[in-house]
Amino acid sequence: MRRNLPQAELFIGRRMPRFPDHEIKEHVASGNNGHLFRAYNSRTDSSLAFKVIPDENLPHDDTQEEYLNEARKPNAITNQAAVRYHDVFSYVDESIGFRGIVFVCDYVDGVDLRTYMKDRASDIDIAFVKRFLRTMLGLLHELELRRYVHGDLHAGNILVARAEYDIDEQTTFRVTDFGVQHFSGKARHPSDYLFLAEILRDLLGCIDYHSCDGRDRYAYNILRDDFLRRHLIETDSSADSLARNPQSLVRKLDTINDRYSDMMRTEKKHNLANPFDYPNCEQIGNSHLLLKSLYSDRLLGLSDIRARLNLVLTGPRGCGKTTVFRALSLEYLMSIQEDQPKAIQYIGIYYRCDDLYFAFPRYREPPGATLVDIPMHYLVATLVSTMLEQVRNWARRHFHAEFARWERVLAADLWHLFELSPPGHPGGESLSSLIQWLKGRERRRAVGMRRATHKGQVGGLFEPSHVIRTCEIVRRRLTFLEDRPIYYFIDDYSEPKITADLQANLNRLLMHRSADVYFKISTESPVSFSREDVDGKKYVESREFNLLHLGLRYLIDESAKRSEFIDDLFSRRFREVESYPVRNLGDLLGKDSRNENATARDLVADSESGGERPYFAGCATIAAMCSGDIHYIIRLVSKMVDDYGAENLARSTRIPRIPFHIQNRSIRATAGEFVESIRTLPGRGPHLANIITAFGNVARSYLLHRTSKNGNAITPHQASRIEPYEELDLSANASDVLRELLRYSVFIEDPRGKSRRGKPVPRYYLRRYLIPHFLLTFGRRDSIQLEGSQMEKLLLFPSNFERDMKVRAQITDDTDFHNKDQMEFLYHER
Repeated sequence: MRRNLPQAELFIGRRMPRFPDHEIKEHVASGNNGHLFRAYNSRTDSSLAFKVIPDENLPHDDTQEEYLNEARKPNAITNQAAVRYHDVFSYVDESIGFRGIVFVCDYVDGVDLRTYMKDRASDIDIAFVKRFLRTMLGLLHELELRRYVHGDLHAGNILVARAEYDIDEQTTFRVTDFGVQHFSGKARHPSDYLFLAEILRDLLGCIDYHSCDGRDRYAYNILRDDFLRRHLIETDSSADSLARNPQSLVRKLDTINDRYSDMMRTEKKHNLANPFDYPNCEQIGNSHLLLKSLYSDRLLGLSDIRARLNLVLTGPRGCGKTTVFRALSLEYLMSIQEDQPKAIQYIGIYYRCDDLYFAFPRYREPPGATLVDIPMHYLVATLVSTMLEQVRNWARRHFHAEFARWERVLAADLWHLFELSPPGHPGGESLSSLIQWLKGRERRRAVGMRRATHKGQVGGLFEPSHVIRTCEIVRRRLTFLEDRPIYYFIDDYSEPKITADLQANLNRLLMHRSADVYFKISTESPVSFSREDVDGKKYVESREFNLLHLGLRYLIDESAKRSEFIDDLFSRRFREVESYPVRNLGDLLGKDSRNENATARDLVADSESGGERPYFAGCATIAAMCSGDIHYIIRLVSKMVDDYGAENLARSTRIPRIPFHIQNRSIRATAGEFVESIRTLPGRGPHLANIITAFGNVARSYLLHRTSKNGNAITPHQASRIEPYEELDLSANASDVLRELLRYSVFIEDPRGKSRRGKPVPRYYLRRYLIPHFLLTFGRRDSIQLEGSQMEKLLLFPSNFERDMKVRAQITDDTDFHNKDQMEFLYHER
């Protein structure tokens, strides 16, 4: 679109009709859509900014008045970062052949942040980044309250200015171009927070981490691991209470220095100040020794993850996917000195997809086939360079002589494989030089090609086979790798961050089957993984890959392994805190066992009498609530301790330390908060919460008014799962809603169900964490059986579903419920 811009020099010296006192003095910059000028008023000795956009670069699918009104919105914003508009008007000047729009706004004497990062990167330090982030979060806070969005918050629209006459000479940041996102033909982010994450990524890239002191390194890690990789890009507020919460994020930003001081005071004594710190692996950052202390190798499904096969690992947020992938990587084992050759059965290479997301945000399949291999080029360069670097480091430690003998030969083989010419400087033919070439130049080349516009054929791009052939060459040249396959642990490979188009592109490599190279992929849920590629190949579970759903594995576990894992998890945490009052979860909560049938009868009796006993307490309840969501379990036990009080816990000598009635209250309150956190999700959040509530209330009515045969006994009907009568044929809208429920693990899909005709039909379990909120039991024998139309109603009209499906009279399973008319007679109030 830049070709539509008239010559900037034509505007110099001109005056606009509505601003006759302002003369255009200086061309400041040009973008894709328009020119920016400084106009000076000699009478007031002041300047304004004029942005002129020709008609050819304006959108014509919307009315002009609509985007003009959008551009005026910043005038309602009180935050000082917003550059305010003075006017927006049409302008025609036949003498220079211009017809278009002029935006008039405050003039800021400074440079845009993109230019600043390019020309003055050495001036950017941690203080600069924190000041920038605080300014942006303050602005986003007001935008949210006013229900505004910026829509195009990139570094070119942020101005950096230094108040040279202020006593502290603080750098200030001003944001412009509100409401003009219509002018860009590029795909936009759905949220300003994702724009902010991209800018933060680029700012951190300007900082030399190794030259920072301890305090700044600590802050850098927090900004990268917490803000960049979690808070700014997370959409699920139930998984991260700070996600897109500007007030909480500013508070966390402002306390980084205090947290560093606290850490330095306690570092020599113990690793944790509180046993419930670091509930997420991402928060641990690069502290491998802390990860070693907290990681439990009793994780369910660990043997499947270690097996020699391609794997898609899924489960609710906080179920330990990142933890186990990191703990199985060679880099981690080397860092904790547990990388002795006799203990290494495979070479584990960990890669987190944040890097891929920032390189190819909002990726869509390009038209034609010429550009399709650009993301593949980037991923191949990344995986190969990471593998070579870690194998080199491990080999130098344990096989120094053999590696030194073969390194140059290996490097020559690989330079030839990639059809690259080594640099001419001394040492350019080495393996280290190849690693840096791939990690730096080739990755940058892919991103540059992605950002540029190409019309011709792009050549010299890497293919999926380059990864496999590299591994073959490395294992052939280095004999100590012959019996050790290479595992690539690809973490957080999830839609919508890694789009379906990008997954389809990269699945050509990540679904490749080989005897020596295996790909382990973690994804948010089964529906956030694309099972096909750009060539139209469909990938079939149990053929190209195995699917391991940690949520389902924990949910259906009939052994004691789930309880043993949770006990070990908390024991490790209690040991990490000096003089903590308890050393195991049993002492804290009690080791009572649960009898779900007895609990169900008590729930019915209390409903009739108006009483309420502490049904939800003890280690057995905590284990039953776990659907693999360890993060939530840690937060829950932490809330129990907070509700009881640290001083009371320290004084108490009884077992359990926390009384059952306090545990019950904390559990029910936390389960209710989870429902409300679902309600705050963007988009369909309120609707998803209504579905949960409708199903929970119907399941509760089954418990109170319907019975079920259990051998020779009759017990209350304990249903917390949906079992469709037949294969579902849902509308597109209902299917989308079901995908979101599964994506957020509100329901957990169990593919082992069968229809009345014996065909496989998935069951849908309500997440166990929600059971206490609706006063249900954890029994898994019963279900709520639904016709396809009833499932559709639940997904689209949950209040109608609840009204029609609630049981209001005592009925038993002796009734033939396959008769639909009889069901309606029993279920409906006439």
